[in-house]
Amino acid sequence: MPIQPIDEIVRNQQRWIGNFALFLMSAGALVYLGTTDTVIQNAYLDRSTIVTVLLCIGLITFLISRSQLSNRYQSHLLSIMLLIIPVISISMLPYAAVTVWASCFIFLMIALIAYDRVMIWYALLIIASTNVYVMFRSETVSVEIDPTDHYARLGMIGIAICIALIINHLHLRNLSRLQLLANQLHEAARHDLQTQLLNMRGLEERFSETSHQHLLLVGVHLENYYELARYFGDEIQEQVLLDCIDRLQTRLPPYLTIVRVEGGTLVVVMEKPPGVSCQEEMELLSQQMSAPYQVERHQIYVNLYLVIDDGEVDQTSMTKRIRQITSALQESVQNSEKVMCLNQDWRNEQALRVAAAQALSQADVNRDFYLVYQLQYDSEQERFIGLEALVRWNTTITGAGRPTIFIPIAEKSDLIIRLGEWIFEEGCKTRKQLIGLVSDDFSLSVNVSPRQLTHDSFMAFIERMLLKYSLKPKQIKIEITESQSLDFESQPILRALRRIKTLDFPVSLDDFGTGHASYHVLERLLPLRQLKVPKQFIEQIEESEKRQSILESIFQLSQSMHVECIVEGVETGEEVQIAKDIGIHLFQGYFFAKPVLLDEIICLLKTKQTGLTQK
Repeated sequence: MPIQPIDEIVRNQQRWIGNFALFLMSAGALVYLGTTDTVIQNAYLDRSTIVTVLLCIGLITFLISRSQLSNRYQSHLLSIMLLIIPVISISMLPYAAVTVWASCFIFLMIALIAYDRVMIWYALLIIASTNVYVMFRSETVSVEIDPTDHYARLGMIGIAICIALIINHLHLRNLSRLQLLANQLHEAARHDLQTQLLNMRGLEERFSETSHQHLLLVGVHLENYYELARYFGDEIQEQVLLDCIDRLQTRLPPYLTIVRVEGGTLVVVMEKPPGVSCQEEMELLSQQMSAPYQVERHQIYVNLYLVIDDGEVDQTSMTKRIRQITSALQESVQNSEKVMCLNQDWRNEQALRVAAAQALSQADVNRDFYLVYQLQYDSEQERFIGLEALVRWNTTITGAGRPTIFIPIAEKSDLIIRLGEWIFEEGCKTRKQLIGLVSDDFSLSVNVSPRQLTHDSFMAFIERMLLKYSLKPKQIKIEITESQSLDFESQPILRALRRIKTLDFPVSLDDFGTGHASYHVLERLLPLRQLKVPKQFIEQIEESEKRQSILESIFQLSQSMHVECIVEGVETGEEVQIAKDIGIHLFQGYFFAKPVLLDEIICLLKTKQTGLTQK
């Protein structure tokens, strides 16, 4: 925070003067009350009058110092009250010279402490007038010193006045400089040094007393900002950021301010434009901002992501809104969503994730989770050829039991290790129970997370489970999800894949096409048995020629690699028929079987087996 302005310092000093005057006058009144009649017998006023006058001066001065008057009027009134003391002392005491001089010095010191020029000039006036009065009225005012010494005292008072003026001037000048320096430091603390934009502290201070409901916040994130310094150097990185800010400033509608949150993350604060679709405007802005940046001899491409927060549904502090935006920006980067809007559904989802994370930290793997199984169907052989184990969470939090909610949370902690081992062992138990009901090549698929795959104990654990339940590796299929978080080129992943290859486990690459697995990576995944096409590529495929082309390309890739291609998430006969026309015959989805408990799977398989036996 900046230091107090001089006006505020003066007001605080005036309050101090009021306190001091009340204390001094009260002390003086007590002294007069305790003084013997012999001592004050020569006084012109009686004891009670003197005490009353002193108390009135102190009380009035105190009240003036606490009033709501401006500093200027307070200075005049306080000076007048303090000047009463040497003035009336001439009338109150027969020997007034020493009292006058003492009062002059006290008042001069008070004026000096107050940093107030008005009081200084009042002090000069009363010092000069009272001393001249004492000097020329020495016949009527009893002077306790030799008249010739009076000139020396006047000289001392004059020197004191000059010193007081010099000190006062120096104090005021130093205070002004300190205040200017403090304000400069405060401004520097509120701004980003590199871009001169407001930082988080400056944003919070600027809008601390402003209603946020009418404010629109737009988060802007340069995805490859840190890579720019690595490949092009710090200077070019900084220039790209400044060029990006220039583009924002020229292409944005009227805005209030731009804030730099961190690195390549900016937030624009603006008034909500009435009658304008922010989504459409921001998509256009994203296209304009993503155009190549020409810096020196380099043409640099920047991936830009935008998050829009209209603030209509949640009145929170600016800091909390910024945190929500940065969280949403990370999500948009992971999902490759160039423009995202923060609405009530998104906030509810975030609140649900927070509640789920808190509940998961106390969850018991053996008690709070269970497995369901979804069968996989071969349309050529017209039989079920495998099933996938799907974990479910038994929780009282509505909506938190969805795998899309709790699995990503678990993957960020060691819970996924314990949960993954439990799922694998339960899967082995299930496959053991199915012996006799299914063929030997009937496989049970178990999902393995990247964190679990690279854990030191994972490979030893799955070997131990195979021995424990007397299973063959081909009966347990390991599903690895192709995601942005899974780096197939990392050494820990490569070591795990080589070990899986050595053990001859079949591997299924789940959600193929949503990550960044290259043909070179797919070669390393041998014995790769399956490519699993996610639901998003088959959903409503009858209405999209592009999705049909993608599905056909994936199938041709699987054919060239001599691996199976299975489509999951099929729900309609039209989707199945289009996939079959392409050449795909393996399916998993609600159209053939819903995820159910093991008892229902066993009943279904027994029914199928009974039917085949009767035939």
